[in-house]
Amino acid sequence: MVDPQIIGPNRTGESKSPNERRSDSKVQIPKSDEVRIVETFDALPVLNKRESIITSENSTFKFLRLARIVLDPNKEGYAPQIVKTSNEEVILYVNRGAATVSIDGESKKLDTGDVVYIGINKTAEVTSDAYTDVSEFKAIDCNTSYPIQYIKHKELEKTELAATVGSKRPMSVRTVFKLVDGANVQACRLLFGDTFMKQPGAVGSYPPHFHGPDGPSGFGADAKEEIYHFRVRSTIPDDTGYVLQNCSRPGEDVGIYTHVFDEEALNVTHGYHDTIAPPAIEFMFTWCLASFTEGRRDWSEVLNRPGYDNEW
Repeated sequence: MVDPQIIGPNRTGESKSPNERRSDSKVQIPKSDEVRIVETFDALPVLNKRESIITSENSTFKFLRLARIVLDPNKEGYAPQIVKTSNEEVILYVNRGAATVSIDGESKKLDTGDVVYIGINKTAEVTSDAYTDVSEFKAIDCNTSYPIQYIKHKELEKTELAATVGSKRPMSVRTVFKLVDGANVQACRLLFGDTFMKQPGAVGSYPPHFHGPDGPSGFGADAKEEIYHFRVRSTIPDDTGYVLQNCSRPGEDVGIYTHVFDEEALNVTHGYHDTIAPPAIEFMFTWCLASFTEGRRDWSEVLNRPGYDNEW
């Protein structure tokens, strides 16, 4: 198993509107004049606030949304943050620090890496005793009520849902922690986890794979849309860290890559997705999927790039 680690410093920034959060990448397709737009979002959180990052207003996501909550009771403006659901389900994931989540009169502490699943028609209060950074992933249009479910990262690390893969290619060795999976959490649409790489200069999400709805290889109602959120750092002082994210699509015979920087999130639904880091770069990422059909939360509808089926 690759041990989880904190990548990069604590970072916060100024509040922005959803439209200001959208910062598209433009990638030229090799041997073509065509330019592809990749939905990219500034995911930098705001201190002592719940800040929307990905919404219906600034994205083409059908179901998925993303917000960030950073709390520090020692700083001005601290107040508990409220997360409400109607016909939505939510995952709260602690990126760093610890948070207390109170739902239906019960309070539980979440440590770094822990998750709580919150179903429809609920209200949660998020508080902290010290600096904490929380991601809020949401799926809309949910119609089935499931109980509140807590997932402890350290407990999941002892199970088969902590999958170390990439044995065929040393640079792709990583552990994928399936924190919210069909095997351990009841939910309408959501699947969620975090991925940690064994070494700098790694290749993540390998081999290139696709599970989007559109095109001749699309999965239609069996598809899943997906957000990646990256933390990236360079081991070279004062260097700007980045990774290269594949955005090629089924039928294209060459990878097409865009730069992704620290605290950026991407819509990776529409193409193959694998991630390549330069030799001095360390990264980790969280990933969240929403199934197009409620209750269809299995992993069978995935297309590997042709020829890559045995690269896992």
